[in-house]
Amino acid sequence: MLRVETIDLSYGASRCLRGVSLEADPGRITCVLGRNGVGKSSLMRAIVGLERIQSGRILWEGKDIAAMAPAERARAGIGYVPQGREIFPFLTVQENLETALAAAPRGSKVPEEEIFTLFPILKQFLKRRGGDLSGGQQQQLAIARALTARPRLLILDEPTEGIQPSVIKDIARVIRLLAREKNFAVVLVEQYFEFARELADRIAVMVRGEVALGGLVEELEDESVRRLLTV
Repeated sequence: MLRVETIDLSYGASRCLRGVSLEADPGRITCVLGRNGVGKSSLMRAIVGLERIQSGRILWEGKDIAAMAPAERARAGIGYVPQGREIFPFLTVQENLETALAAAPRGSKVPEEEIFTLFPILKQFLKRRGGDLSGGQQQQLAIARALTARPRLLILDEPTEGIQPSVIKDIARVIRLLAREKNFAVVLVEQYFEFARELADRIAVMVRGEVALGGLVEELEDESVRRLLTV
């Protein structure tokens, strides 16, 4: 399980996270909502170790990982799909998947059966360069690459951004399957409440670097969430 406890994060004199707390449990989906620039991506980058927090704790499976390097967090079971996908455009699909093996247990291979069951289209394009894929295909590759390292926590930063509706449905199906059937803890960053509400067990709405509203989906009023998303 993941527990983020009252963390602060600053970029120089600019404070972008203020006392933020968040939790994610195995088999559950936690969705972080908010407009652009409220700190959602900074929070995800802090969890995976790409940004160093100034105070607070980040607990993963009971251990404080705030001082761990990103590679150590990946080996500890934290998978990350960044905003914008960040696949390697000049590497093939196969090579992109293999880059994640550095964070997998020693001697691991790409779990092709699992990956291609989730994303059948990737099997057809193994030798194609990542940069030649469509946006939706690149997003599927980015998620598949994260899964290759065999994480137990999967963090996805706006996986539906710029993606066609048919692929959004496929991504939603995969996210739900990973949580419900594979027992992943999932943290999903989104801008769109309707998409999040269909998937999430827990929602946190961020405003100006803080969690302004949070709780179980069934305990939150839709209008209260929507109001904060238009602030």
